Amino acid sequence: MNLWRLATLAAGLALLLALAALDIVMAGAASSIKPLVALWLLVPAPLLFLLITVRPPARAGLRRAAYAYLGTSASLTMVVLLGVGWIGSERAIHPDECEDLPRLAEYPALQAKVQDVRFASQDGTRLAGWFVPGERKTTVLLLHGYGCTRADMLPHADMLHRAGYSVLLFDFRSRGESAGDAVTLGYWERGDVLGAIAYLKSRPDVDPSGFGVLGISLGGATAILAGAATQDIMAVVSESAFRSLNSVINQSFEHFINLPAFPFAPLTVWIAERRVGIRAGQVVPEREVAAIAPRPVFIMHGALDTTISPRDSQAIYAAAREPRGELWLIPSSAHAEGATKAKEEYERRIVAFFNAYLK
Repeated sequence: MNLWRLATLAAGLALLLALAALDIVMAGAASSIKPLVALWLLVPAPLLFLLITVRPPARAGLRRAAYAYLGTSASLTMVVLLGVGWIGSERAIHPDECEDLPRLAEYPALQAKVQDVRFASQDGTRLAGWFVPGERKTTVLLLHGYGCTRADMLPHADMLHRAGYSVLLFDFRSRGESAGDAVTLGYWERGDVLGAIAYLKSRPDVDPSGFGVLGISLGGATAILAGAATQDIMAVVSESAFRSLNSVINQSFEHFINLPAFPFAPLTVWIAERRVGIRAGQVVPEREVAAIAPRPVFIMHGALDTTISPRDSQAIYAAAREPRGELWLIPSSAHAEGATKAKEEYERRIVAFFNAYLK
């Protein structure tokens, strides 16, 4: 009987832990729930199930109480798993906006020539951007990072514009001034890039024979996906990209929410797929990069990146077919910091890469 009293006490504690865990996740303080979730999922319910199996309670009331607890525990498990999965999907497809982005006014040479442009993504979603004509008609598309806007790429635009290139910076769907309801981590953003290329090819002041693409973070992954989808892209620069959608969701749980990837990340992906009509298996830059060859790819990643592991870019580079281009692990850089942490070498390498492959 003492065991049953202990199990009953554990059951009550488990219910409190379950409610506390969900409340803490919703409040955004998920770093403290690991022990709560572990205790709740791994201790009381399995212990009680084992007790019932090995030594069923003689009293009908105890049996009913035990079965009621197991049913409640299973239900709460589903509530917490689906709740965390829903919250994870919400954060993934509707991220907070990036802070402290550069401003166009900080780049007078760009501001003097910038043109506000509007065009359609491949699926018809209306996108907003800036086109800055350069000394040459050769144009590089600049793809911003997750949660950011085209302003994220102003330092890169300035760098390439000074080198003579025309540049197009635009907001991915649901970011900045572009239409759209959700970020899709590269799935529909690939079509945004293809729509941007179709728009550029319609301009008389742009060389339609081939484009460069430079992207960071989500933009870096999307640059690879788009490069694999069209021969119009002649050279790809990708910084801090993820190897797959599943990989970035797994890492996000561990880095931002401080929860184990399993079982929460797969549920998040499953829910996000159904909310925005995507398929995670079709967002795999590591697999798609091989289709870019023989066009070159320059892969770079901050060696100190804890948001997306440098191993992701190493895997992408390893999967590329010859000629692979370059792989650069930037020693002093964390996530998408190459332009600030290694400014001179960063600029020299990127400009030299585009000069070599965009004729």
